[in-house]
Amino acid sequence: MTKTKWLLLLILGLFGLFFIHNAWFYSPHSGYDAGIHQFYTKILIFEKRIPTPLDTPESYNPPLFYFLSGKLAQLFSPVFAGNFLDALKSWQILIALLMPVIGYLWYDIFTILNRKKPNLGWFFLVWLLSLPVIMKMAPMYNIETPSLIVGSFIVWYFVKFVLPKPNLIKFLWLGIFGGIIFSLRIMSGSLLLSLGLGIILLWWFKKISFKQMLIYNLVFTVITLAIGGQYYYFYRDQGVFDSGENVAELYRVPFFQRQPRSFYLDTFFRTMMKTPIRERFPNRFIPIFYSTFWGDYWNYYRHRRYPLSAEEQIKFKDSTNKVKISAERLKVLAWQNRINLIPTLILIIGLFAAIKKLILSIWQRRATYQQISENFLALFFIWAFLFFFYTNIQFPNVYKGDTIKASYVLYAIPVLIYFAVKWLGSIQKNKWLFYGLLLIITISIAFNLNFDYF
Repeated sequence: MTKTKWLLLLILGLFGLFFIHNAWFYSPHSGYDAGIHQFYTKILIFEKRIPTPLDTPESYNPPLFYFLSGKLAQLFSPVFAGNFLDALKSWQILIALLMPVIGYLWYDIFTILNRKKPNLGWFFLVWLLSLPVIMKMAPMYNIETPSLIVGSFIVWYFVKFVLPKPNLIKFLWLGIFGGIIFSLRIMSGSLLLSLGLGIILLWWFKKISFKQMLIYNLVFTVITLAIGGQYYYFYRDQGVFDSGENVAELYRVPFFQRQPRSFYLDTFFRTMMKTPIRERFPNRFIPIFYSTFWGDYWNYYRHRRYPLSAEEQIKFKDSTNKVKISAERLKVLAWQNRINLIPTLILIIGLFAAIKKLILSIWQRRATYQQISENFLALFFIWAFLFFFYTNIQFPNVYKGDTIKASYVLYAIPVLIYFAVKWLGSIQKNKWLFYGLLLIITISIAFNLNFDYF
C-alpha cells in the first residue's frame, strides 16, 4: 500500500473515531426536531402507516429515512432493554461509521479534477470533515446527514463515471440513485435538477448529441420519479408541499412580502460576534445562517464540557433546555464566529470565481472534462441554496426564523470547500498570500475541532 493510501486511511480513521465518539455520547433524543422525527418513526414502524400533518409536522418528509432507522432500532432494541427510542443510538453509530466515506468520496473528486495539485487534497479533506455544520449534524437523528452521504455518492458517481464516458446504462443507475435520495428528502430535488442540467452541459459542450441528451435526461428523470416520486404523488393532498406554519393564510400574501426587509438585510454583526445564540437576532437570514454554519445558534449541540454553573442553574431553572447556556460555552460560540470570518470570505470568493468560470465557459461553449465537472458542481450549490432560500420565503417563520439552518443545505456544502481550496490553489504562486491564508484557515480548523468535540 502506498504512503498516500496510508495517509488517507489515517486521516479518515481519526475522523471516524471522532464521529463515533460524538455519536456515542450525543443523545438520540436531542438535535433538531428529534421528538417529532421519532414520533414519525414510531407511527411508521408500529402502526404501519405514514403519519399525517395532525400526527407530526414532519409528515411532509418521505418515509425511507424513518423506515430504515426504525427497522435498525427494532433490531437493536434488546441491547437497549427493549426501549425503541433509545435503540435509535444504533442509527447514530451507523451514520458515524459512514461519515468518513463522505471524506473519501469528496477527496477522490478533488484529486480527479486537480491531479497537478494532490497536496491540496489533504487540506481539502481535513477542512471539509472538520466543518462544525457537518460534525455537529453527524450525531443527530435527522434526515440531513443521510442525504449528505447519498448525495456525496451520487455526485462522485456522476463526476467520476458518467461525465467522462456517458452511456445509457450509467444514466439508468443514476436514475436509481436519484430515486433513492428523492425518497429521503424533497430538498434533494435541487441535486436532481443539477444532474439534469449537467446532462445538458454535455450537449452544450458538444460531448454528446442533442438526441442523446434528450434520451439520457428522459431515462434519468423517469426512473428517478418512478422510484422517488411516488410519495409526493400519492400523498400530495396530505401536506407534502405545505410545510411550515400558517400556510393557508400566507398563500394570500405576495411572495416577496412574506418576509420583512429585516430578514434580508439585517446582519447584527456585533451581536453575531459576541452572543450568537437563539433569540439574539430572530428571523435574520445572514447572521443565523452564518452562526449555524460555524456554531450552534439554535443551541442543540450543547457540549458536555461546558455545564451550567450553580448560579446559571438558578438563573435558568424555569427555562427550557433550548435557551440554557453557560457563559463558558457562549464564549466558545463567539470565538467560532470571529475566527471563521476570513475563511468565510474565502468560501465566498471561491464560489464567485467558480460562477465566473461557469458563465465564461457557457458563453464560449468550450470546456474540458474538468471544467464541465466544476460547472456542474457550481450549479449544484447554486440550486441547493436557491431552493433553501425559496423555502424560507415560501414558508416563513417570522417570529423566530427557525427554518434558517445551514444544515438544510448540508448535502451541497462540500462544494463550497472544494471551490475555496481550488481558489487557494490558483494563488499558490503568491507565496505570502497563499501561506498566510492557509495559516489562518488552519487556525480556524483548530478552533472548529475544539468546537466539534462533544
